[in-house]
Amino acid sequence: MTRCCISWICGALLCLSSPLADANLVAERISAENFATHHVGGPDADAGIGDWFLSNGVLCAAISDPAHESALSPNGGVLIDLGHCGAANDQWTVLQPILNLSQSLVIPITQILAGRDSTQAWIRTRGVIAGIEVSTTYAVDEKTPTALSVSIRARRVEAGERFFSIGTVLLHPNGQTPAFSLLRSDLEASIGFAYPASDRNSILSLLRSLVASDLTVLVGGDEMPPISYGVARISTRLVEGGRSRPLASFSVTGMHFTASNTFTKPLWFGRDDEAPGVLQLVQIPFMDVGAEAELVSESRIWIGERADVSSITDQIWASEARLRGTIDDPDARIHIDLASGAPVTEIRPNEDGSFAFRLPVGRYRASVLASANRKTTFDFEVSDSTGEQRLPPIVLGRPGSLRLPSPFIGRLVFLNQNGSGPVRFDDDLLGFRIGDIDVASGLEAPFVNLANSPIDPARVSLPPGAYRVVAIRGPEYEAVETTIKIHAGEETTLDLAPLVRVAETPGWISADLHVHSGESFDSSLPQPRQIVAFAASGAEVLVATEHDRIFDPRPAIALSQLGDQLVSITGVEITSAFEGGDAPYTSGHLNAFPVEVQTGRYRGGAPAFEGRRLRDALADMRALEPAPFVQLNHPRPGPGRASSDTYFSHLGVVGDPFDPTKSLHDAPNSVLTEAGPIHSGRDLDYHGVELMNGESLLQYRRVRADWFSLMLQGERIVATANSDSHRLGVLVGMPRTYVQLDDATLDGFDEDRFIQALREGRAYGSTGPQLTVRLDNAGLGELHSSKTGTLHVRVTAAPWIPVAEWRAYVNGELVHRAPIQIGQDVSLALVFEGDAFVTVEVEGPAEGLYRDALPGFIPFAFTNPIFVDVDGNGRFDPPGLPEILPTTLTNPDEPD
Repeated sequence: MTRCCISWICGALLCLSSPLADANLVAERISAENFATHHVGGPDADAGIGDWFLSNGVLCAAISDPAHESALSPNGGVLIDLGHCGAANDQWTVLQPILNLSQSLVIPITQILAGRDSTQAWIRTRGVIAGIEVSTTYAVDEKTPTALSVSIRARRVEAGERFFSIGTVLLHPNGQTPAFSLLRSDLEASIGFAYPASDRNSILSLLRSLVASDLTVLVGGDEMPPISYGVARISTRLVEGGRSRPLASFSVTGMHFTASNTFTKPLWFGRDDEAPGVLQLVQIPFMDVGAEAELVSESRIWIGERADVSSITDQIWASEARLRGTIDDPDARIHIDLASGAPVTEIRPNEDGSFAFRLPVGRYRASVLASANRKTTFDFEVSDSTGEQRLPPIVLGRPGSLRLPSPFIGRLVFLNQNGSGPVRFDDDLLGFRIGDIDVASGLEAPFVNLANSPIDPARVSLPPGAYRVVAIRGPEYEAVETTIKIHAGEETTLDLAPLVRVAETPGWISADLHVHSGESFDSSLPQPRQIVAFAASGAEVLVATEHDRIFDPRPAIALSQLGDQLVSITGVEITSAFEGGDAPYTSGHLNAFPVEVQTGRYRGGAPAFEGRRLRDALADMRALEPAPFVQLNHPRPGPGRASSDTYFSHLGVVGDPFDPTKSLHDAPNSVLTEAGPIHSGRDLDYHGVELMNGESLLQYRRVRADWFSLMLQGERIVATANSDSHRLGVLVGMPRTYVQLDDATLDGFDEDRFIQALREGRAYGSTGPQLTVRLDNAGLGELHSSKTGTLHVRVTAAPWIPVAEWRAYVNGELVHRAPIQIGQDVSLALVFEGDAFVTVEVEGPAEGLYRDALPGFIPFAFTNPIFVDVDGNGRFDPPGLPEILPTTLTNPDEPD
């Protein structure tokens, strides 16, 4: 409350007490007393006590308090939740006002005012940056109950940085809500779901990515509570010297965002409704806002009741012609283009196959897409803007159908025998793409998951043809394959016996410590579907780590009726994206578990991380009771991964990567050991590191170099292997971390003992092979006291997992490699010159059923260290970096 302007709050209270205000119009701060009624609800609902609630009884929204960070900034005061009241369908991430296309110029909101009168309720925010005051008003009324008005006003109040554009960043990370672009003022220029690629390092590429658009529609995820959003620009103008002049606007869309911007001066050349080119950008150095000028941007955010574009365009074109029709497959998607090919809308039919939508007068082409590669097109014309028109029935015909085995637990891969690869299921049929990259939906995957759950599919559609079916459940189970033939319009039955467990892992339990679902802001995967996928993978401990949100997965496990197949731990992934504050290069990502949901708190009580140094967030987590296990996620980039969220690529505060060949006393490494001025914590005070994230062994070796270097210098950090799965198409439970427990059964699972074993390093990571490794009598994470010892290694796995070689490392240096087979016991005599640590790796070729079932993966496993005490003082004394460094540190990009 101290951060809000007292006079504004008093004014708000006067407005709220007005007898003229309609009872449905609400604009007030969320409190413990009203939280139950002032909560938007849904997969992406974040607001808590202290945030601000806005509603007209139909639309419910929340604006975060300035003290609450957003997904892009340490500051709040932005639109974070938006949905239909009582529907729990919020899939909104954030709308962030921004200046000069720069994340460093995100508006720091310092004041919030709420009020209402007889016609509307509103919340107004105010902030000043670089001498520019920005006031944003969010308003709802009952005349347009499904629309939220957004008015942004900017004016110069003091000297500061030149100001050439004002805009907003609309987040839809990982294509969570696919974006559709429309130019209502010139429909021929609309581009729909297909956007040009952009490369920030290429001016020409950036120019090609700029789009003229005045409506962006975000389509909600399949099987999520249905909703869509339409962000419509109404006007942008410069008010100066008694004149009001229109300003040119443009947008750029990537996989994760849509940035809409307005220039601060009228253009010298070109039209306001065209995407800017070189001539327009040449004017940027001459743009600014004078002391007597004000920029005004007016927009409206519509919400639709279906997850399609037409639920928004129907409201935009409410007075235009209405078209009706039917289709024989209600799961199809109907895309409407102008006759020229420019996309204008997209329709999801009702469950009975009926549909209706509105269009302006014109000539159009409909493209209808459905599962099993069925599609059709037809042309039609709308000649009367006032009437109702019926389209001819759309007949796609019955697809080939496959009845799935039941009961059955496992993952089914369907490989075309014509060599065209695996069948992909649950395509959302929208075609959202950035350049040449097709952005998959949360449900799209090249396999089908079954877990003997009531939400398992009973059948799937397939194109006619012959298929080889590969069935796996996990590396402990057999894999089988069979063939089927699918005929159009006919149903075939797939008979499979339950997969038999063939590799026992007594004393070990398998876990994935990094799992996401649609409860994260960058996923549209319903959590129950991720639970089913996890059970189908054969993994046993699911650690739910939603981005910046604490969410308990147990209700979804109960809904899936899979409590006998897995257990869960509630965690959180705290995420740093803001480049500024105490972390000018961001602080990466951290998983913390277990943590407890704090009902009513912002994001369920997730810790703040934006603009903060790693050590400060770690200090906050150490203060929790009980203190969670904290894991540094993906600290190095793999192929295709940006370095901004990989902490060791920049170390947060220096901009230079960690150098594993240097001492922790030398720059830039030394920043990791700097003690905080208040809590004395360091950036290195986490417990685990994600040595393996997904399938990339290149990324693994890069992180391993850092890990070896840190252990040589006395930092005992536990290595883990996790999936980081956000969508069905990214395998969950692979790779996985095996943790040693006395009672490794699900019935006997003890969370405290699991966390303690993990802290002690009694764990190994694997994409298939299971390991038993001892140095005489010492196991993983334990201490061996002698200058000599015999290393014993045994590998077990299902027969379909190829294993070819094992390798031993002492102090990070490869000292032995030799062939090994599944079920084989091998040993190696070792002599140590001083205290040391020993690790083991096993690898095999990706071939046969393994390659077909787990494309992109390589059979691989690694251990945490066994420590060696040579001098008999009862502890491991780190040897430090050797004079001659092992190649694992000096050349991690090359295989050993």
